[in-house]
Amino acid sequence: MLHVDMPLLAAFTWFAWVGSITPGPNTALALTTAANFGARTVGAHIIGVGIGFAVMLGSALAGAQGLLAAAPGAAMVLRWLGIGYLAWLGMQIARSRSFSEQRTARPPQVHESALVQFANGKAWILIAGTVGAYQGLATPPWFGSLLIATIFVAFCMISLVIWAWLGASLRHWLAVGHRLAWFNGALGASLIATAAWIAAN
Repeated sequence: MLHVDMPLLAAFTWFAWVGSITPGPNTALALTTAANFGARTVGAHIIGVGIGFAVMLGSALAGAQGLLAAAPGAAMVLRWLGIGYLAWLGMQIARSRSFSEQRTARPPQVHESALVQFANGKAWILIAGTVGAYQGLATPPWFGSLLIATIFVAFCMISLVIWAWLGASLRHWLAVGHRLAWFNGALGASLIATAAWIAAN
């Protein structure tokens, strides 16, 4: 029989929403992409984040953390690929000075955004907190895992839509003077700093 601990579910729902809507690499990419290319171009990023985060969260809930610990080489390769792409993307964004410079920066593709999740420190922290505190919110365990993954991935994607809308709303303001150059430089630098922080930890 299916059973859900409603107070624990309420606590998890709030945790998942706050964790999803607060700034991080994914929200920065959604904001920057929409500001530079328009809201419609963020779709691939949102789908990629959803896929990557769902795979990570589902694997963690299924106990794959132990498998990754047993195969540190595979985990290390995924980590450094994600770090490298995050740093490269930050450099491309920081170099873009106008809306017409789409040769130096482009919207992330689905597979790229999915890959970045494996180097996203915020995502791993949220997953660790979820597995540690909320894995027992429903029985049988498979139902609880499905509920957790569905809620968290849905909130994650909704939050990226909100950040993309914010970025798109800034397009006309950013078109004035050097505002776009400063905006891209700051957000690009933040992604490079994030990659450096992840690499150092």
